[in-house]
Amino acid sequence: MDIDVRPLAYVLTHMHPDLNAPILPGESWDDMRARRAAAADILDDLLREAADAGATPAEVTW
Repeated sequence: MDIDVRPLAYVLTHMHPDLNAPILPGESWDDMRARRAAAADILDDLLREAADAGATPAEVTW
């Protein structure tokens, strides 16, 4: 069985890297938890977009 990594590639190219940082300089624990919750929502949205669009290779840029 081949694994289709296009949705993951789509998410990685459209998500800001700071959303997944362990903790940002000067960030409180509450701010970190809120950022991570937002990142989870954004991840869900991007995976839905990728599924709806078919995540064709033309949409994935490096």
